[in-house]
Order: sequence, then C-alpha cells, then structure tokens
Amino acid sequence: MARKSRKNIGTATHIEAAAPQAVRKEAFNAGAYGRLSVLDRKQKGDSIETQQAIIGSYIAGHPDLELREIYIDNGLSGQSFERPAFQRMIADMESGKINCCVTKDLSRLGRNAIDTGYYIEKFFPMNGVRFIAITDNYDSADGQSGGIMVSLKNMVNEAYALEVGRKIRMTHQINIREGRFVGNMPPYGYLKSRDDCHVLVPDEYAAPIVRQMFEMTAEGKSIREILKWLTENEILTPSRYMHSKGLLVEKKISPHTHWSYQAVSEILRNRTLCGDMVQGKTKVVGQIAKKIPKSDWVIVEDTHTPIVSRELFEKVQEIRGSSSRPKVSKYGENTENIFTRRIFCAHCGFTMLRKRHSEKAYGFVCNTNRLYAKGACDGANISEGVLKNTIFDMLSKQEAKLSEILSAMPRDVQPGETAKDELASVQRELGKNKHYLIGLYESLMSGDITDTEYKDMKAAYEGKIAYLTEHEKQLREADQRRIRQENALTEAHGSVKTLARVSDLTTEVVGKLIEKIIIHADRSVTVKFTFMDEPVTSGGAEHE
Repeated sequence: MARKSRKNIGTATHIEAAAPQAVRKEAFNAGAYGRLSVLDRKQKGDSIETQQAIIGSYIAGHPDLELREIYIDNGLSGQSFERPAFQRMIADMESGKINCCVTKDLSRLGRNAIDTGYYIEKFFPMNGVRFIAITDNYDSADGQSGGIMVSLKNMVNEAYALEVGRKIRMTHQINIREGRFVGNMPPYGYLKSRDDCHVLVPDEYAAPIVRQMFEMTAEGKSIREILKWLTENEILTPSRYMHSKGLLVEKKISPHTHWSYQAVSEILRNRTLCGDMVQGKTKVVGQIAKKIPKSDWVIVEDTHTPIVSRELFEKVQEIRGSSSRPKVSKYGENTENIFTRRIFCAHCGFTMLRKRHSEKAYGFVCNTNRLYAKGACDGANISEGVLKNTIFDMLSKQEAKLSEILSAMPRDVQPGETAKDELASVQRELGKNKHYLIGLYESLMSGDITDTEYKDMKAAYEGKIAYLTEHEKQLREADQRRIRQENALTEAHGSVKTLARVSDLTTEVVGKLIEKIIIHADRSVTVKFTFMDEPVTSGGAEHE
C-alpha cells in the first residue's frame, strides 16, 4: 500500500520533514506539540521555532512516524493543562486522529509533576498513544514505563518553574541596580534597542520634539507656549504616538487629544533624558503599586545616549524651580488652594485653574480654550465662594446619613472576629484538600484506585480547591473593605460633625472627605465623596 504524503500543518511556522527512504507498513499518526511560557521566552534554545526544528528533524529520521498535526501553546504556563492546543490534541487522541505525541522534552508537555505523570503513565497508554520526549531520550514504544527517572524529571520541572519565577524577580532588581531599563514602556523620546530590550535608544521622531521643549524652556517660553506649539504642529500625545507605533493597546490610550500641562511638565523634569537611568520609583505590594520616596530611587548615571545635554537639563530645572515658586499678585500673596488636584472640568477632563479676581475673590476656570484653541472645550467656571458653599451644604446633608449608617453597624462582636473564624476554617479545609490531592496520585500509582476513580476524584478535589481558594480571596477582600469602609465612615463622620461654618473647610478636611470635584458649564457641581459609592450632584450655581 502506497504511503500517504507527509502533512505539514502550521500557522506562522511549520515543520519540514524529508521523505524517508524506508517505510514501515503501519506508521504512527504523530502530533507535534510545542509550548512556550512567558518565563521560557527568556531562556535560549526553547523558542517555538527551535522546538519545531528539533521535532521536524526527529520525524524526518524516523520513517514509522507520520506527521498529522501541529499543536502550539505560546505564552502559557506548563503548570496548568487547561491550554487550548493541548486540549485539542487530547481530543484528537480520543477520536483516533493521532496516536503519537512528540515533544522536544518532558517540560514542554508540562511542569506539573502530578498531571504530567498522569498523562505519561496512564492517559497515553490507556488510549494507545505513543509518547516521545526527544532531548530527554524517552520513547514509550521502547517498552519504557514512566519509571522513577521520568517522575523525578517531572518534579524537577515543576520546581524549576517556581524557581525561575523567583530568579526573574531577583534579576529584575539586579538590572535596576546596574542601570538596565526594566520597564514595559520607554519614556517619551526613547525606544528600546532592537538588540537589547534593557537599553534605551533615542527615537528619531520623538527625540527632536523633546529637545525642542527643553530649548524653548531655556529661551524663556512657558509651558502654555509649548502646548500651543505642539497643537499647531499636530504632534501626537505620548499615548497616541505609542499606539501608532503598536506599543500601546487601544484601551490604555488617554481620551485627551491635546497634550496636557502635566505631560509636558513631567518631560521637562525627567532626568532619564540626559542619559541617567532613574528607576525604582514604585514597589508592588499585594498587586498594588506604591510610590517610593525620591531619596530611595535608584539612579545610575550615563547609561544611554542623552537626548538633551546635562547642562541644558540643569538650566531648565533652575528656570522651572524659580518659576514654580508661589506667585505674588498685585493683591498680595495668594491664599492656599484647598481643592488642589481635585477639581476637574466635566467637558474636557482637565484640571481647572484657580484664578484671583480681586483682593479676596478667587475662582476656578477651565483653561483648555486658552491653552489650545477656542471651541476646544465647552468650558466651565465657578467662583471659589460658591463652590465652598455648595460643598458645605452637601456635607451638612450627609451628617444624618453617616450617623444612620454608623449606628446600623453591628457592635455586639469585636469587629472582624466572625470573618477571621470563617477565614481560618476555609484555610484549614483548603490545606486538607491539597493534601488529599497529592495522596490521590500515590493511590493511583499503587493500584489502590482505578484510572476512572482517579479522574473523578481529582476533578472533585480540584473543583473544591478552586472554590476554597476563591472563597478565601473573597473573605480577605471583604474584610479589608469592611475595615476601610468603617474607618472612612468614622473619620468622615467626625470631620463632618466639626464643620460649623464654611471656613472650616481646609486642605486636610477636603483630603479626607473628597475624592474628586467636577464642574459643569451650567455651574452644577458633582462631588465624589470618599465615604460614598455614588457621586452627588448639586443644581446649577449662581454668580456671587
């Protein structure tokens, strides 16, 4: 019977196999399986292309193997077997489409010792599937069972996955200390080098724009004049430019089409632009990025090509340092702005500018039309006196509501005791089920339970572990929310009770009670209080 031609199936790449000189009557219908995790991408020799080349060469030299399908899982961990291509391969094995699986090595199949052992020692033999791990010199057709060496290698592969994660974090810190760039997105003006992603190189388009900003500032131009120049020359904002380069996804683009005052200001004080690497500004604690004091930042000098000279950079810092000092108007020194960084225009989203109208009167105006062009925003403005009165009235109305909420809170048990008991119970149950799951595999290997019993019991334990893990997470988050909410409500109630007059509104009080203030063109005011889920909106305000 004539042998069917080999079938090369792939997406971006494919395996090429040379025609063999001798053919057995019965060839194995082989599936080539390749996998690459995010961590594996950092290791040389494990690329998808490399894996396919090794498998292709192996199949070309074994006439008893007929390539039927290629299965690739790119960017997926080997600790879970819920991978699309892997599950598709399993389905093809069960349907009889393939009866052989070829991988570069055991770790490509998986890095979970229990599940990898199950597939090699139970599932594949039960379904008449031959398994080959090329560089580990394993072929089940040679009469090999899983054996102690395969089990040991699977355990080593699982431990390796955990250890690599720890080493990646350690390498990250070493790179920071050595002045190697570790961020996802380079600062505006730079791109990552094609040869080394830890090295910054000037961007041909953005670098001259950055340099022009510094030169304009050194010549005495204001940020307003720089913004006008950027708008007139239709220069894309940093996020929109990065999106045009394919470096930023759509959902992370700023909604603003105009450059902001803050964006230009941050560029003008970014020391990275004069060739020094400045990193370690934040630290992730419990998946939350927290700011690090400036004194603890990691700064390494002369690590990359500067966009602006050190002399120009220092000159701009001196100019901006002097210009950032409080201005003294013809009416005398300005009073403190208690709404700093909390008041925004409802129409363009930019922060509003505080202006002085007379010796005692201040107001807030949207500055977008002035900075860019008339008609760029619907505009919004409100006098500071009206705003204070509006917010004072809002807070006064909230006192009764805060008292009602606080009085309704249970006081018969120590806060959090019930939640702590439930959390401890869930943690004990979680530990038991993890222990049972490990023992289950041992029972399968010793023959105490059947393969069907193992699969059913394993699915049950894994389902319970997944449920308990999620429940534990929810309990922790609920307890943290409860504590934060109770503290915020208690503090807010205390602050509101002390407000006897508008003048009692201070920077400290506003900081505790108000998250955001939005001013509309009709002078209505929307306030997001720290102690409430939904914002509150007042009616349109009148002039003083």
